[in-house]
Amino acid sequence: MMKNNQQNGRSNGELLRGMNEALNRELTTIVRYLLQGSSIHGLANEPLRQMYRKEVADELAHAQYLADKIAVLGGRAEVHPDLAPPPQDIETMIKQDLAAEESDIAHYRKLAQMAEDAGLVELKLRMEDQAADESRHAEELRRLQVS
Repeated sequence: MMKNNQQNGRSNGELLRGMNEALNRELTTIVRYLLQGSSIHGLANEPLRQMYRKEVADELAHAQYLADKIAVLGGRAEVHPDLAPPPQDIETMIKQDLAAEESDIAHYRKLAQMAEDAGLVELKLRMEDQAADESRHAEELRRLQVS
């Protein structure tokens, strides 16, 4: 049974804004990982290159879910990703990507709480799953850090 969003101090608008923010974070990450995966050279860096290429598909699945769910909830996907060129230095790349993944984890946890407050069980669980995916990405990046 869906709770009344207004009673819980949350509006559908706030949830939809948060989901649009997550959508744009995912779109930004897709572009960044695509470019980073293409720019990495050298046999020693091949595992990192392959990791970025693999993560593009995961991030795309997250973005597709968010766009679909925004529409189901009566919203409209607002697309404005950050298209700034990614760093070329691998150490900087990993450091910035780790910070972005950690920020995404916190954002998905916030969205999960908002969905729970709104009585949207499936959305809550999916946001928790996406937070877990981002956590796995962060762990992989931590392993790749030089230190």
